[in-house]
Amino acid sequence: MEFSTQVKTFWVIMATGIILGILFDTYRILRWRFRPPLLITSVTDLIYCLLAAAIAFAALLISNWGELRLYVVIALFSGLFFYYRLASRHVMKLIVSLFKLTAKFLHMAKKIVVFIFIRPLVVIIRMFFSPIKIMGRKYKCWYKRWRSPPPPPPPPEEILPP
Repeated sequence: MEFSTQVKTFWVIMATGIILGILFDTYRILRWRFRPPLLITSVTDLIYCLLAAAIAFAALLISNWGELRLYVVIALFSGLFFYYRLASRHVMKLIVSLFKLTAKFLHMAKKIVVFIFIRPLVVIIRMFFSPIKIMGRKYKCWYKRWRSPPPPPPPPEEILPP
């Protein structure tokens, strides 16, 4: 294999290590935010490991036809190491900010949907059912006048001595 191909492979696999670090930080933030139970945490850990293996394998397949060599392993771990030493803290802040921005956007979109669709629908339904509600009140009053009062409660039984 030519040296230029090896250098290209080294940089691609190093970038893959950085991408895996970003994905892991995103997963860490989601796990911290939602605090899932142990079983769900174990399943999502397994899913992350399978996803990371698939990404690393795809990058290895694309960059050097799947040949696993020592410099490939070194490149992957050096990409992870440099990411965690230099950029992890800043990327985590960015991810948290993006999640907050997304939450605000979704909250605003929910308010817009409620204002545009739900409130008019509620007004129309209330207008439709208001005559029925008024008739129900009148019927309830009429029903109270005509029904007989409930029977008195039975007298308490005397307690017999033992």
